[in-house]
Amino acid sequence: MSVSLRIAIAGTGRMGEAIEACVRSRGHAIIERFNRKNPVTESALGCNPDVVIDFTQPEVVLSHITKYCKTNTAAVIGTTGWDDEIEEVQNLVSSYEASVLYSSNYSLGIQILLQALHALGPLLDELPEFDVAVHELHHTAKLDSPSGTAINLAAQLVETLQRKERWGTPSTPYDPSQLEVVSTRLGHVFGQHRVMIDGPADRIILEHTAKNRGGFALGAVRAAEWIQGRTGFFTLQDMLAEWLAGSTIK
Repeated sequence: MSVSLRIAIAGTGRMGEAIEACVRSRGHAIIERFNRKNPVTESALGCNPDVVIDFTQPEVVLSHITKYCKTNTAAVIGTTGWDDEIEEVQNLVSSYEASVLYSSNYSLGIQILLQALHALGPLLDELPEFDVAVHELHHTAKLDSPSGTAINLAAQLVETLQRKERWGTPSTPYDPSQLEVVSTRLGHVFGQHRVMIDGPADRIILEHTAKNRGGFALGAVRAAEWIQGRTGFFTLQDMLAEWLAGSTIK
């Protein structure tokens, strides 16, 4: 990205610190930091950032996005736990001709895993002996369960596997048409997601483990760069699709 952006950050905890470090390393400027003491308001957005990167809380995300739309402020949303409101947000973005990009996980490594699952689906459909499940592990302070990323992984598998009609938490008796998603909260784990493929003679485990917050920060800042000049509601998959279509990853 050759153009320096004026970026505001909403959420100034440890994730906000990682984003700020990444923003500066890529040559951009932090012009505002929003938090509980300095909340997101329409007047505060008068500082005219090129984009806001928002990692806050699900109970305020709809209010924040409404303000971003009303002030024509592009936004990259990393807050999770509000999937039930996505359709409302999509309609809001459309009505204001605004610019919003949302992902439950900005790790580019997770995006590689999603692409791998997309490719594996048709093959696994030819191998009914292999069953599939998702397990996610996070720190005890994480509020949503299953994680948004685990839901995305499960949804990708349900979309590509004909024998899986839906995803859900474990049930008794076992339902082979349901893809099971298991969550664990433990200590200080940044985030670990496993897709387990088990057959009668062998087991395949596809695992992504976040070592620190830097990977999430890089994905969010890359999204902030990508959304410039675009209008609509996007996900990280839209950015990746453009890359796969021939754009150079810098």
